[in-house]
This record gives sequence, structure tokens and C-alpha cells, in this order.
Amino acid sequence: MWFKNLRIFRLNRAFDTTPEALAEALEPFGFQPCGKLDPVRYGWVPPLGRNGTELIHACNGNIMVCAKRQEKILPAAVIKEEMEERIIAISAEEGRSVGRKERDSIKDEVIFSLMPRALAKSSFDFAYIAPNESWMIANASSSKRAEELASGLREALGSFPAIPLSSHTAPVAAMTSWIRDGAAPAPFTLGEECELQAAKEGRIIRCKNQDLTADEILNHINSGMIVSKLALTWKDTIHFILDDQLAIKRVKFEDTLLDKANDRHAESMAEQFDADFSIMAMELKHFISDLLIALGGENTSE
Repeated sequence: MWFKNLRIFRLNRAFDTTPEALAEALEPFGFQPCGKLDPVRYGWVPPLGRNGTELIHACNGNIMVCAKRQEKILPAAVIKEEMEERIIAISAEEGRSVGRKERDSIKDEVIFSLMPRALAKSSFDFAYIAPNESWMIANASSSKRAEELASGLREALGSFPAIPLSSHTAPVAAMTSWIRDGAAPAPFTLGEECELQAAKEGRIIRCKNQDLTADEILNHINSGMIVSKLALTWKDTIHFILDDQLAIKRVKFEDTLLDKANDRHAESMAEQFDADFSIMAMELKHFISDLLIALGGENTSE
């Protein structure tokens, strides 16, 4: 349950929906498996998985939700092979070539015919709403998946005014400055990984297991390159990659935090979930606040 990616949304007005009311609103949009001809299905499932039945899990004022996405897998090579067989058959039987529009039509027919036999792949996106901070934090690896989750909440609630969090100082400008200065602002410290970009040329340099204060890195910065991704650590507790979109990736919590949750000796999966959730949410509350300060504060003008 510990989040590995953070996409943070600002709620533009107070979230006063109770956990019970949110669960009721999500109920009509609960997940249903793909039918024979459905390419994809999306809906809400219990955050506790098989160990729970409720579509929300509330703890210390925060509310966790989970969306399940099921998608049929049709390999491009399989579609292409079936298409070619049909095209060859048409050419042989009718003595003519198959045009572009007809090929597109054949492709649609092939996909339709193969869909019932396609395997289904499932994935889960967790997020929690923090009403006290007016945030929604999604454990999503892409902005598209995070926005899909926010859109699902809008559909269920009728209104969910959430927009991606924005800072006064652009992450690129801040990260480039930190590398140039040889240090990140406390309580953050530089890691050993970054991605440099040359804006005009489109050239990219990826540095791993490197001393980011070395002259070689600084020379790239002085030549006009900017930092688009940067490894950082917060209070020796959370390690992560910050990117140019203010997305936080590859989050790793130190074992001291995980042990703190395990020390509660939970007697059930629900109790363990509570322990993990409460500790993670508390740490992320302070972590995000410190990150916004390091980035010049939150930009509320958008």
C-alpha cells in the first residue's frame, strides 16, 4: 500500500463529503469485469482488496480509494497476421489489391473477432483524499492515469474540483539552481541521479550513481543545459525522483518508517492497512509541505 509515485492535486474548495457519502456515491460505479467485446473496463474496488468490502477506507481524517482498470490484450503481431491472411484471401479470390480504407475496415473486423478470445490484464490505482490539506494524492505513474482517477471521482460526485499542484518556482528552474549551487535546500539533500536536457538541441544526458556536485555536471549546467529530473532525499526518510512536471516518482520509504508501522502488531489486514496508511499520510503531509517551500510556495493563481 505504500505509494511509489505521487501525483498531487489541489482541491479548489473544501472537501466536506463524508466517507459514508463518498462510498455511497462510488457504489454505482463499482468495477465490472470486461465482457466478451469490451476492450477496457474501469471502476472502483475496495482499497483493502479481498480483505474488505467497502469502497473507501477512512483513517485519521484521510480517505483512501482504489480504482481497477481491466484491459483486453491484443498483440499487434497477432492483429497484423490475421489482417494479412484476410487481405491475401481477398486479393486471390477477387483479383484486386486492397486499398487503405478497406485495410482499416479489415483491421476493425479483426479486432472485433479476436476480442472475445483476448486475455484481460488488470491494474490498480490508489489515491487518498486529505480534506484537512485539500489535497488528493494519487499513486499513479502517469498524469493520464492520475487524471482518469480524478475524472472517476468527478463522475461519481458530480463535482470534484481538483487540479494538479503547481509551485511558484518551476521545478526545472529550482532543480537546475540546486545543482548549480551544489546543494538542495534543507531538509532535502541531493541524490546521485539526474537527467539533463539541452532545450534547443533536444539532447539528453542521464547521470546515475554520480556525484552531482562534480565539475563535469556543473559544466553541462553552465553550457545551458537544464535539470529535468533529480534524485533527492527528504530528512533521510523518503528517497524520490522529482521531475519537471512536479511529479514524484520512484518513492522509497526508509525501513525505519516501515518498521514503525509493523511495531503496532496489527491483528488483521485492516489494522495493518490503518497503520501503514496513517504513518504514510502523516509523513507525506510534512514532505509535500517542505517540497512546496523549497519550490517557492504553492502557485494558487491557476
